[in-house]
Amino acid sequence: MIMAKFLKSMLVRRVALLLVFSMTIISMAPKVDAAFIPSDESFQTTMRQQDLAVVQKILENKLVKERLQALGYSDQEIDQRLAQLSDDELHQLATQLDSLAPGGDALWVIIAILVIVILIIVILKLTDKKIIIG
Repeated sequence: MIMAKFLKSMLVRRVALLLVFSMTIISMAPKVDAAFIPSDESFQTTMRQQDLAVVQKILENKLVKERLQALGYSDQEIDQRLAQLSDDELHQLATQLDSLAPGGDALWVIIAILVIVILIIVILKLTDKKIIIG
């Protein structure tokens, strides 16, 4: 009895209305992401490490390694030449290597073929057509 009376009181209604209003306002606030901005030196170091990792990943490929050995380069010579590259040259090399797809981009071809096959099957089902093989 006391609880029912309490829930029907004007104070509870006002507090509930205030909570609904404040939660509505809070949910409308845009999401903001913040992060530390690295200084130029640390940014260049980070970029150089990322570019070097991209180049090293490509150099670990068996075909690339065999081709470089056929041209007469040892692993030590390759490491020395990479160390001699400036930041801009290394970035340019990493960008060019990153854009190459060693085996082609077969994944997108397979996805495109699957999408076409699925579309043909759906169209045939919608038109009540059947394909008889044999």
